[in-house]
Amino acid sequence: MRAFLVALIFILVAIACALAAAKGFRGTATSSTEGWGAEIPDTTRTDPARRKRANDLVAWCETTAALLCLPPACYALWVAADPEGEIPLPILIGLACYSVAVFSLAGYPIEKIKR
Repeated sequence: MRAFLVALIFILVAIACALAAAKGFRGTATSSTEGWGAEIPDTTRTDPARRKRANDLVAWCETTAALLCLPPACYALWVAADPEGEIPLPILIGLACYSVAVFSLAGYPIEKIKR
Protein backbone atom coordinates (compact mmCIF):
# COMPACT_ATOMS: atom_id res chain seq x y z
CA MET A 1 0.00 0.00 0.00
CA ARG A 2 2.86 2.39 0.83
CA ALA A 3 4.43 1.83 -2.60
CA PHE A 4 1.14 2.64 -4.29
CA LEU A 5 0.85 5.90 -2.33
CA VAL A 6 4.40 6.88 -3.24
CA ALA A 7 3.61 6.19 -6.91
CA LEU A 8 0.38 8.17 -6.66
CA ILE A 9 2.15 11.19 -5.18
CA PHE A 10 4.79 11.23 -7.92
CA ILE A 11 2.15 10.75 -10.64
CA LEU A 12 0.05 13.64 -9.30
CA VAL A 13 3.09 15.91 -9.12
CA ALA A 14 4.02 14.92 -12.69
CA ILE A 15 0.52 15.87 -13.86
CA ALA A 16 0.64 19.21 -12.02
CA CYS A 17 4.06 19.98 -13.49
CA ALA A 18 2.88 19.04 -16.98
CA LEU A 19 -0.06 21.43 -16.67
CA ALA A 20 2.23 24.22 -15.49
CA ALA A 21 4.63 23.46 -18.35
CA ALA A 22 1.75 23.72 -20.81
CA LYS A 23 1.03 27.22 -19.49
CA GLY A 24 4.67 28.12 -20.00
CA PHE A 25 4.78 26.77 -23.56
CA ARG A 26 1.54 28.60 -24.44
CA GLY A 27 2.94 31.81 -22.95
CA THR A 28 0.20 32.18 -20.35
CA ALA A 29 2.27 31.55 -17.21
CA THR A 30 2.74 35.30 -16.78
CA SER A 31 -0.86 36.14 -17.64
CA SER A 32 -2.83 37.74 -14.82
CA THR A 33 -5.99 35.81 -15.77
CA GLU A 34 -4.66 32.35 -16.66
CA GLY A 35 -1.29 32.14 -14.93
CA TRP A 36 0.52 33.58 -11.93
CA GLY A 37 0.41 37.17 -13.19
CA ALA A 38 -1.01 38.62 -9.99
CA GLU A 39 2.18 37.66 -8.14
CA ILE A 40 4.56 38.88 -10.86
CA PRO A 41 6.07 42.38 -10.83
CA ASP A 42 4.82 44.85 -13.43
CA THR A 43 8.29 45.06 -15.00
CA THR A 44 8.07 41.40 -16.00
CA ARG A 45 4.45 41.56 -17.13
CA THR A 46 4.88 44.63 -19.33
CA ASP A 47 8.24 43.83 -20.94
CA PRO A 48 7.77 41.26 -23.76
CA ALA A 49 11.37 39.98 -23.54
CA ARG A 50 11.15 39.36 -19.79
CA ARG A 51 7.70 37.81 -20.15
CA LYS A 52 8.98 35.41 -22.82
CA ARG A 53 12.01 34.50 -20.72
CA ALA A 54 9.78 33.86 -17.68
CA ASN A 55 7.39 31.69 -19.71
CA ASP A 56 10.32 29.73 -21.15
CA LEU A 57 11.75 29.21 -17.67
CA VAL A 58 8.41 27.88 -16.42
CA ALA A 59 8.00 25.65 -19.46
CA TRP A 60 11.41 23.99 -19.29
CA CYS A 61 11.72 23.64 -15.50
CA GLU A 62 8.23 22.20 -15.17
CA THR A 63 8.79 19.79 -18.07
CA THR A 64 12.02 18.60 -16.49
CA ALA A 65 10.34 18.17 -13.10
CA ALA A 66 7.48 16.20 -14.67
CA LEU A 67 9.90 13.88 -16.45
CA LEU A 68 11.95 13.41 -13.27
CA CYS A 69 8.80 12.27 -11.43
CA LEU A 70 8.25 9.33 -13.77
CA PRO A 71 11.10 6.95 -12.77
CA PRO A 72 10.20 6.90 -9.03
CA ALA A 73 6.53 6.46 -9.91
CA CYS A 74 7.32 3.53 -12.20
CA TYR A 75 9.56 1.94 -9.57
CA ALA A 76 6.90 2.31 -6.88
CA LEU A 77 4.24 0.82 -9.17
CA TRP A 78 6.58 -2.05 -9.97
CA VAL A 79 7.03 -2.73 -6.26
CA ALA A 80 3.28 -2.33 -5.62
CA ALA A 81 2.51 -4.93 -8.32
CA ASP A 82 4.17 -7.59 -6.17
CA PRO A 83 1.72 -8.65 -3.41
CA GLU A 84 4.59 -9.05 -0.93
CA GLY A 85 6.61 -6.09 -2.20
CA GLU A 86 7.63 -3.21 0.02
CA ILE A 87 9.95 -0.32 -0.59
CA PRO A 88 12.99 -0.73 1.69
CA LEU A 89 13.70 2.07 4.16
CA PRO A 90 16.99 3.22 2.54
CA ILE A 91 15.20 3.58 -0.79
CA LEU A 92 12.35 5.48 0.88
CA ILE A 93 14.89 7.88 2.36
CA GLY A 94 16.49 8.24 -1.07
CA LEU A 95 13.08 8.90 -2.65
CA ALA A 96 12.39 11.56 -0.03
CA CYS A 97 15.66 13.36 -0.82
CA TYR A 98 15.02 12.97 -4.55
CA SER A 99 11.51 14.39 -4.16
CA VAL A 100 12.85 17.47 -2.35
CA ALA A 101 15.19 18.12 -5.28
CA VAL A 102 12.47 17.58 -7.89
CA PHE A 103 9.89 19.69 -6.05
CA SER A 104 12.46 22.46 -5.61
CA LEU A 105 13.07 22.41 -9.35
CA ALA A 106 9.31 22.60 -9.94
CA GLY A 107 8.90 25.58 -7.61
CA TYR A 108 11.99 27.47 -8.76
CA PRO A 109 10.59 29.30 -11.81
CA ILE A 110 7.52 30.53 -10.00
CA GLU A 111 9.62 31.96 -7.15
CA LYS A 112 12.18 33.34 -9.63
CA ILE A 113 9.68 35.33 -11.69
CA LYS A 114 8.09 36.83 -8.57
CA ARG A 115 11.24 38.97 -8.21
